[in-house]
Amino acid sequence: MAEILTQSQIDELLNELIKGSPDTKKNVSKVEAKNYDFRSPKKMSREQNKMLSGITDVLSRHVAAYLSSLLRNYCELSVASIDEHPYSEYNNALPDMLMTAIVDIYPMNATMTLDMSNNILFAIIDRMLGGTGEKNIIPDREYTEIEITLMERVFRRLCTYIQDALQNIPNCRVTLRQIDTNSRFIRAIRMEEVVEVVVYNVTVGNITGTFTACIPYTFVQAAASLAEKEVEGDSTGASDEERWRHLEELRNTYVDVRAILGTATLSLQELRDLQVGDVIRLDQKNGDPVLVTVNGNKWFLGEPGIKKYSKAVKINKYCNGRSQSNE
Repeated sequence: MAEILTQSQIDELLNELIKGSPDTKKNVSKVEAKNYDFRSPKKMSREQNKMLSGITDVLSRHVAAYLSSLLRNYCELSVASIDEHPYSEYNNALPDMLMTAIVDIYPMNATMTLDMSNNILFAIIDRMLGGTGEKNIIPDREYTEIEITLMERVFRRLCTYIQDALQNIPNCRVTLRQIDTNSRFIRAIRMEEVVEVVVYNVTVGNITGTFTACIPYTFVQAAASLAEKEVEGDSTGASDEERWRHLEELRNTYVDVRAILGTATLSLQELRDLQVGDVIRLDQKNGDPVLVTVNGNKWFLGEPGIKKYSKAVKINKYCNGRSQSNE
């Protein structure tokens, strides 16, 4: 049974709380105060920060290996910082002449930017054009069309590495939209949006620079949610053998697949008056994609044709936009 305090004991406890005991004052004095900006509070949770750190670590390993093979020199790449800022603040800190890749990420419909410091960028260009890539020379001029085309190949390769780092997100696709050479005209991300700025330190031989990824917080939030759903979907408790058995059973399941060339709406009177040789006008034009349904659900868009003297439909893409090339 708990001990019941007397009124005098309660009064003593209250007085100690009001005055403050020596031990309490000693502990409070050791606490260090930290500055906190209430105008731009941090949005990243611990789980989201952990997920983003894992993605950046995987990306750094891929990019370091790629730059080492491209420059024929040892490349070291490490995460220097992950900071949270409004995009307007980050954009204002960028130099005017900077080659920036704008990257689209599906299915989150998010946009991120990638850029390299000019000393690393021109070392890559020098190496790709047959030079040694060891001269730390930054020309005082605008980028040429050849240089932009060469770096477009590099940024496209980086997009594949970002997609590999996001492999836990189902149906993720990363594509390069365009390359801008003036940071003041980049409007891919809203100025008031909060972004996570990941800065990598890059060392190639005697050349040092940075590689930066600007990631909107909305993407981090959506990616964490999709990854969590994927994990919950996989945690069914079934063994691998049971999953394969279920897949084998589904292989023999028949589904109703239809290719719809077009539709038309007729009144009952028009339908009754139809004769042999009449023509029904469809809502499709010649050359429009053919809708392919599976069990009544829209799945594919295709193109009608003939294969081995039989009528066929070539599937070009999913209805949600994923490109395919199957028949």
